[in-house]
Amino acid sequence: MIDIITISSKGQIVLPKKIREEAGLAEQDKLLVVSDSEQIILKRVSKEKAKKKLLELLNYFAERLKEKGITEEEIQEEVKAVRNEKAKSRARY
Repeated sequence: MIDIITISSKGQIVLPKKIREEAGLAEQDKLLVVSDSEQIILKRVSKEKAKKKLLELLNYFAERLKEKGITEEEIQEEVKAVRNEKAKSRARY
């Protein structure tokens, strides 16, 4: 089935009922979202599988940071700096 949907002002989408039924989707089902510059793919995953994928992703980034020699302390410092900068910009307005 093919349909056209609209993105809300909050970035939300509604999957048409026929598509949900065809895919066997129910309330609270988990979907994995994968995108590139041209397409967005939704794939149903179990809660356990979603957790596993998230942990795999976190491990991937942990390994890349380790390869680059970036420490957890450096990450925390950078996060703090970004948060401070955001707070300063909000205070200006």
